Amino acid sequence: MKWMNGALLHSTPKIYIIEQKTWKKNLITKNNKLFSSWPLILGRDGPTSNAYRLAIQYINENRHITATEVNKVLAFSGISISQDMLDEILSRPRLDFSNLDSNTIKTEKFLQIIGTVRGKVQIPGVYIWTHLVTGDMYVGSSSQLARRLIGYFNNNHKDTGKLIPLIQQEGVGAFNLQVIPLAESYQVNQELCLEQYFLLQSKFNLNTLRVVSDYSGARALPLYMYTKDLSELIYSSNIQEDFIFKLKIHHSIFSNSLKTGAVYLDKYVFTNKPIIGAKESIMSETDINLMLDKDRLELLKSNSRKVVLKSLEPGNKETMLFDSISDCITFLNDIAPSNKTTLYRHIESGKPYNGYLCEWDPLSKVTSSIVDKSIEVQVTHVPSDSTTIYPSFRKAALSFAPDFITTGQTLKVFAENGKLFKGEFKISILKDKQ
Repeated sequence: MKWMNGALLHSTPKIYIIEQKTWKKNLITKNNKLFSSWPLILGRDGPTSNAYRLAIQYINENRHITATEVNKVLAFSGISISQDMLDEILSRPRLDFSNLDSNTIKTEKFLQIIGTVRGKVQIPGVYIWTHLVTGDMYVGSSSQLARRLIGYFNNNHKDTGKLIPLIQQEGVGAFNLQVIPLAESYQVNQELCLEQYFLLQSKFNLNTLRVVSDYSGARALPLYMYTKDLSELIYSSNIQEDFIFKLKIHHSIFSNSLKTGAVYLDKYVFTNKPIIGAKESIMSETDINLMLDKDRLELLKSNSRKVVLKSLEPGNKETMLFDSISDCITFLNDIAPSNKTTLYRHIESGKPYNGYLCEWDPLSKVTSSIVDKSIEVQVTHVPSDSTTIYPSFRKAALSFAPDFITTGQTLKVFAENGKLFKGEFKISILKDKQ
C-alpha cells in the first residue's frame, strides 16, 4: 500500500484508486486503527462501472467480439477465457428446443443431457431464448442448467427484467430455446465468459444488464479479513461469495463481524474497507484454507464447553446435551454425514445443522431423542415422476439439503394446501399411523 500522485494504491488482488480529498471524518476506530468511509471514484457500482462502460461501448460500435473484449469487460472479476477455448465452445453442437410446453423438461433429450434439479450431476452452460414473433433474444448462464431452466417452465423466477414478464404473459410456447452445455472440458466460470461474449452483441435486446449478473450490482461487494489486531491482511476479494465458497466461511460470520467487530476463531476480523498501514499476507488460497482448518480444530480441542442440540421439528421440544463435539458428531452421523469443523461453524453462525439448532454452554440434562413416528411423508418430483417416502416431515426436509434449506413445518403446509414445493415437488401424507 502506498501513495502515488495524491492517490492511495492498495495492493490487494483488486486495486482501488481513492481520491484523498474525498475522505470523510465519520470514521469508526478500533485498536487505534482507522476505518475510512471514503467513496470510490470508480462509479456508483464501484469496480463494475468501468465494465458497464466498456460493454455499452462495444455494443454501440457493433464491434466483432473476441476473447479480448470479453476479458476486458470481466477484468474486475478476475476471470478470463482464451480465444482458443472460446472458439472451441462456439463450434460445439447446440441443443435446440422448439414447440415448447410444460412437457419439454420431461423429454428424453432434456433429461439425458440437462437432467433434473435433484440430479447428482449438474451441468453448467449457457441458454438463449428467442421470441418467435419479434426475434428478440435473451442470453443467460448457470452452473446448474437444470435448476435454472426448469424454473422458467415452472414460473419459479422473480418477475423482473423483460424476459420473465413476457414468458408469464405469452407462455414458453412463444419462444425457441437453445442450450450450450459445458460439461466437456469445463473450467470454473466458463459459462460466465460465454454469456458475456453474447451480452456484448446488440441482438440480445431482452437482457437489461450487459455485464454478467453473477458479478454485478450488490454481489460485487469488497471484503477484507485481517488479524484481530488489524496489523495484517490475510485475504480480500471484491466478491463476498469468495469467502463463502473458497474459504468456507458462512456469510453470517463475516456479516456479524462487520456490524459488531466480533472476532472469528479468536484470531480474525472482517472489514469492508482497507486498513491503512496493514501488511499483506503472501499466502495462497490453499495455504489460507489449511491455516483456517487448523485454527478451527485447535479451537475445538481447547474448548471444553458442552454442546446442546435443540430439535427444530414442530411439536418436538426435545433438548439434548453432549459432553463434547465428538459425542455430538456421533449422534448426528446417524442422521446424515457430519464433521467437527462444519458443526463448529454452524454453532458459531447459529445456522441449523441436520435439523437441529446447535449451541454451546448447555444447562439442561441429557435426554433421549424423540422421533416423530406418527406419519410417513411422500415426496414426488413431478417433472421426473420419481417418488421417495420418509418417516417424518423432518427427514423429508433434510433430504432437500443442500439444494434447498427448508423445515418439516414448511413441508407440512405444502402437504395440507396441495401446492407444489418449489414448483416441482408434491408433498403428501402417505400414512397416518395414529
